Amino acid sequence: MGISSASSQDPVWDMAWTWIQRQHATPTLDDQAARELAQWLDADPRHRAAYDQASRLWFVAGFVPPANPIDIPDAP
Repeated sequence: MGISSASSQDPVWDMAWTWIQRQHATPTLDDQAARELAQWLDADPRHRAAYDQASRLWFVAGFVPPANPIDIPDAP
């Protein structure tokens, strides 16, 4: 099961993943977005758990090498 099919079945995970992506796209959330995130996290313990899991997944994915590395000629 891929992430897209899992997210369509779990709106909490989908929102957590959206927040993680948003934070990495814009390293500093504006005040309104920060309040919205805090409210969402406080609304339900499942929100925090999903957010923490999505955050760990994002972190770990950064250490995974590409499946098919491409040699670039004349690369330093």
